[in-house]
Amino acid sequence: MNFDDGVNVVFGASNTGKSFTAKLLNFMFGGQSPLPEIEERREYDSVLMGLTLPERGDCTLYRAAAGGAFQLFDGLHFTRPSDEPGVRIQPTYDARNSSNISTLLLGEIGLDGKKVVRNEDGAHLSFTVRVLAPYLFADEEAIIAELSPFLTGDRNQATAEKNGLRLMLTGHDDSAVVPVQPQKIRKAQQEGKYDLIEEMIAEIDEGLGENAPNRENLNNQLGKLESRLSQFQTQIRQRQEQLDEMTSARREISDAIFQSRDRGKEVGLTIARFLQLDRVYLSDLERLEAVDEGGSILLARVGRPCPLCGSEIDANSHSHGQDEIELARTAALAEQKKIRNERGQLLETVAELKVEQSICDQEIEHLSQKFLELQQKIDAELPKEAKFREEYDELTSARDDVVEKLRLYEQRDRLAVRLSEFSERVPRGRGDDKLKTGIDGPTGHAFAQKVQEVLEAWNFPNAPIVSFDPERQDIQINGKARSANGKGVRAILHTASKLALLLFCQEKGLPHPGLLVVDTPLLTYREPMHNPKYGELDDDEKMLKATTLQESFYRHLISLKGKAQIIILENTDPPEAEDIHRIVFTGEEGRGRFGFFPTQSNRQN
Repeated sequence: MNFDDGVNVVFGASNTGKSFTAKLLNFMFGGQSPLPEIEERREYDSVLMGLTLPERGDCTLYRAAAGGAFQLFDGLHFTRPSDEPGVRIQPTYDARNSSNISTLLLGEIGLDGKKVVRNEDGAHLSFTVRVLAPYLFADEEAIIAELSPFLTGDRNQATAEKNGLRLMLTGHDDSAVVPVQPQKIRKAQQEGKYDLIEEMIAEIDEGLGENAPNRENLNNQLGKLESRLSQFQTQIRQRQEQLDEMTSARREISDAIFQSRDRGKEVGLTIARFLQLDRVYLSDLERLEAVDEGGSILLARVGRPCPLCGSEIDANSHSHGQDEIELARTAALAEQKKIRNERGQLLETVAELKVEQSICDQEIEHLSQKFLELQQKIDAELPKEAKFREEYDELTSARDDVVEKLRLYEQRDRLAVRLSEFSERVPRGRGDDKLKTGIDGPTGHAFAQKVQEVLEAWNFPNAPIVSFDPERQDIQINGKARSANGKGVRAILHTASKLALLLFCQEKGLPHPGLLVVDTPLLTYREPMHNPKYGELDDDEKMLKATTLQESFYRHLISLKGKAQIIILENTDPPEAEDIHRIVFTGEEGRGRFGFFPTQSNRQN
């Protein structure tokens, strides 16, 4: 199976190996969980995965399907090379042995040797490819889980995972972290967050302006604008339908004019050919009349002495072709009659064609007049349509301005609540308090803004305001926890968080492999009867399914070509787009690719 740069979508029938594909990729990135024991893979004992690394270039990792160590070969191979031993690569990290999968892969992107703390006391843990894996892979269970996209649920790894996220978002590891953080530093951090929120509230107040209308007036204004826009939308649709009808009628008239002109030209050419044939008939008649006239002159001399020899007419030996002359004259008369009959028929046909040509000319004149009248109506309607749409755009802009002010009010309320919480939570305790883990407020805010940009690019409904919840290590949408949404919405937000992390790292020049593998991100667009294990759609899923997020989702991913390699495993068909590498598992033998594994008959062939 080949994956291109940019968007790759593996989709199709159920139980054909889509989720197995994701598990296999994770396995080849050092995953310790055994591959699923399914019937189809029993004949296969090993796995090969080709990679293009920044420094090493093209290479191939080989691993037994049962697990264990890897072998690394230069170049891309479809079978295990028999003429070279390769380099043995251990599946687990070992600081004393650089030949391991974490050192190999993380060294290529600048994350090798990084440390994160694994508990609140500050004990260190090496940042390995398995700590990185949750940022790259989302299987069908994790993507709908209520747990943060950046946590595995293993309580023993929670601290390392939180600080791993901090490493990804800031580029700073925990190598210099001391086991106990002084109280004054904790207090300074708390005060820094307090100052940051105060600064954010001040920026919002500045954005609202000194004479900003109150929230009640804004809500009333928004209601009026929405009502007016609804009326405009109805009128715009009606006007557009009228223009479409006139444009369609104009096109039909234009086609009819071209057809009449073509028929007129065809009739004219036929008349010209028939008139040419008539001239041939006239020429033939003149020739035959000359033959008849000559024969008449010759026959007129019958009964007179021969002008050549003077013999009398009873001299049988001097007839000089009288019978032949009479025969030729009779044939000429018969041919004249035939030609005059055919010419008469020809002239009748020409007359009929001229009538048809006249009808075509009249039809063209009539249609041209109708075309002109319709064009004048369209020309008169277009300026009105443009002005109407201009007024609609002005109303839309006014509505968006009101919505933005209301959003600022809501954001200010949330920040005010957070500010009161910080002012109440005065840091207390001894100097040996446990280590503070996870990302700080500014970093969480910056990351939340990137998630918001991704959701806006996907046209996520209701203009979402994204914030980061440090307690859950997860995002909130308009103050609502991601975990409080339905499965399909959680899947979308999970995917957006991991994609935002990738883009955030790239924009900040921070290390990231540029790879993302997600299983069923568009679960919201499922049909419950075909996917009974996910149950019926929740209300928020139904609302999301009614939007065009699916099209915007793929359109945004396509725009990231050259920045990321994204592998999506989906049950629904992706759009027919040139920049999407589509891999279809048909689930039907003899029709395309059956699934990840070939059928028995395919293997025999």
